[in-house]
Amino acid sequence: MDKKHLVARRKKLFFCLLLLLFTSSPLRTASAVDHWEGGYVGSKTEGDATTPVWNFINNFSYDQYYWAEPFQFTSSNNERVDKMDFSYFVGHGSPWQIKCQSTWVDLTTAGSTTHKGWGDYNAEFVTLHACNVVASPLEVADWYSAWTGGTGVFDGVHQVCGFRTTASMSCDQDISAYFGSRIKSGAAVWQAWFDAISLYGDGSERGAAVMYPPCEGDSYATFSADPPATHTWLKIWYQY
Repeated sequence: MDKKHLVARRKKLFFCLLLLLFTSSPLRTASAVDHWEGGYVGSKTEGDATTPVWNFINNFSYDQYYWAEPFQFTSSNNERVDKMDFSYFVGHGSPWQIKCQSTWVDLTTAGSTTHKGWGDYNAEFVTLHACNVVASPLEVADWYSAWTGGTGVFDGVHQVCGFRTTASMSCDQDISAYFGSRIKSGAAVWQAWFDAISLYGDGSERGAAVMYPPCEGDSYATFSADPPATHTWLKIWYQY
């Protein structure tokens, strides 16, 4: 079995680990003053994306709060998304794509610029609060290579959280507020994301999270050493 690509599932608060990890890594603890948070609003006109972004970053002494533009995720990511320890985007999405105002950003090629993908500069965690953006094996067998290909965005980022299903705008505000409070309190990142969806989603929403496997247990207070920028080893947890 290919150990580079691991699959796991989680239904609500219960776990079923399909493949056991055998690799560990040193933990890195950062104090609150070391953390940088950024919020990025995907649309000014298509639904209320501003409030759910605010409800997340308002839990922190945040450093960025912008209308989302493609350059923040691509050619200038070292000054925006990849400058932050934790970035939170809310807007429209599709598998491996997010919409920044009127322009779609293809995450399979977003790492092709001189700034590369996310994590080679600073980013630890990115949440893409958008429909279908993190495809699971239930949607497509090859759920991993789009993230880690030569022009993908996994260049050292620890975890990317999102939805494998559509997301309901009516629930976004409560999901992001609860998720932000859990992250601030030191909860494990992807577990807190799934809990927020289970508690405050509309019942049809299902989350997914891709990660470098040794970073699976990371919280915002204590996280693993940075993954190598060129790795292709990913794991996915998803709700079903």
